[in-house]
Amino acid sequence: MGQAFYVTGTGTDVGKTFFSSLFMAKYAKKFGFRYWKPIQTGTISADDTTFIQKTTNLPDSFFLNPIFVYKTPASPHYAAKAEGQTIDPKLLLNLVSKERKNNTLIEGAGGVFVPITEDYLTIRAIQESNLGVIVVGSTELGTINHTLLTLEALTSRFIPVYGFYLVGPNNSLQEDNASMIQRLGGVSFLGFTNFPEQKLTSEEFISFATEHFDPNRNVIDLVINADEEL
Repeated sequence: MGQAFYVTGTGTDVGKTFFSSLFMAKYAKKFGFRYWKPIQTGTISADDTTFIQKTTNLPDSFFLNPIFVYKTPASPHYAAKAEGQTIDPKLLLNLVSKERKNNTLIEGAGGVFVPITEDYLTIRAIQESNLGVIVVGSTELGTINHTLLTLEALTSRFIPVYGFYLVGPNNSLQEDNASMIQRLGGVSFLGFTNFPEQKLTSEEFISFATEHFDPNRNVIDLVINADEEL
C-alpha cells in the first residue's frame, strides 16, 4: 500500500523540479516511488520528466508519461488553446485518482492558481484529488510573502498540507525565512537544500541528494505514513 502526494510551488521556476529530482534520486529505488507530471508545457525548450530521468539515471519504470503535453511555454489553458487542443479536467482527476494508492510524486505545472482551463484552476484540481501537498518555495528574498500566500490558499480550502520545503541559493536570509513562514503559516518546515555550486553528473547528483536532501527524514516519513496523517 502506498500514497501519492502532490508537489506544488509558490510560482513558476521556483524549484519544484529540483525538489522532485532530489526526492527521486534519494528515495525512488528504496521506496518504489515514481515521478509524474500530468501536464507538461514548454517542451520546445524543456521536458521535466526527461530532465529528472537524466539527472537521476533512473530507468523508465520510475516515470509515468504526461497526459497533456504542449510545446508552448505558457500556462496549460493557453498552451492547449494555442495548439488547438483542450484539457479535460475529469480525465485528469480520474487518472490521478488511480494513482492515489501508489507511491507517486505528482508535480504540478507552476503555482496553485495557474489555470488548467479557462475556468478550472490548479488549486481546484489539488482540492478534488484529496492528496497531501508539499509546497516548494525559494530560499531567497520574497519567499515569505509568496509561500504564505500559497499556504493560505491551500489551508483555507482544507487541503492537507504536509509542510513546505525551501530550495535555492545559499544566503543569509534562508533560516529566518523558514522560521517566519513556519510561525505565520502554521505548517511544518520540512527542510531546505541549496543549489549545488556547479553542474553535477548523474552520479554526483545522486550523492549530493543523499547528503543534502531531507537529512532528518521529515519529507519521507510524512509521505510514507500518509494514510495515518490524512
